[in-house]
Amino acid sequence: MRALGFVGSLLLCTACGQKVDHPDAAPACDPAVTKCIYTSPPASSGNGTASEGGASSSGEEVTTLSGDVVVLGDDMFNGGVVFSSTAQITATGESGARVMASYDGMSFQLEGALKDAANWFLVTPESRSGMVPTLVPIDTRATSTVSAGVANSVVLDGVFLNLNTERSIERAQVVLRLIDAQGRSVVGAHASSSSTPEVLAYRTAGTWLRDNTGSDLATDDSGLVLLGNLQAGTALSQVRIALSGPATARVDVQIVAGATTFVTAVVAAK
Repeated sequence: MRALGFVGSLLLCTACGQKVDHPDAAPACDPAVTKCIYTSPPASSGNGTASEGGASSSGEEVTTLSGDVVVLGDDMFNGGVVFSSTAQITATGESGARVMASYDGMSFQLEGALKDAANWFLVTPESRSGMVPTLVPIDTRATSTVSAGVANSVVLDGVFLNLNTERSIERAQVVLRLIDAQGRSVVGAHASSSSTPEVLAYRTAGTWLRDNTGSDLATDDSGLVLLGNLQAGTALSQVRIALSGPATARVDVQIVAGATTFVTAVVAAK
């Protein structure tokens, strides 16, 4: 199965000229009763052909997926080797409930996954694996095989150390890669969030730099931005990231306490 950097992507075309509010915390939502996922069409993730699926009792179409987990192993969080330890995989199923599968270090099979343009997969690795819980969106509408990503804790903590701070294991992290429709990184974009991050940083000239008040930092030719230590609940909730500069758009991503969300956003650059 092909290893992918960031694994999931979102396709965005919504102009954003509104002021962004900054509440104290991201609202919690209960996936057992509320469908807490982003549903704008993303670019395709995964590969393969459509699996057997059918309508559920709620009228939603569900499917069975097989897949693997790849390690996002450098500070640009590109996919590399297949993760060889065990993990728990969850995704959105019927009526917004979370469905679960076990990953044995080689593969997993997930039954009852919702066919969705952006089904948010959470990989929770075993505690001594050296990896961190990782959340990615995957298009499950026309595929039977998927690759989910998991981030290396040493690499992620190294980024925060370079920013003179620490990653909170009780909060959420978001790493966003901005590309255009041709797959080129969007340079010069600025980001802000509906939930104020403790750390806002951009990858610049081969390293990560913190965006302090009044700085002119923006995305470079990597297109990468980090929103660190966001307040989050124990259930999936949504955060809106507003982009300005050469890409004016809104990116709605899912977060959860203790996990890092990785998203490649396809935006229309000016």
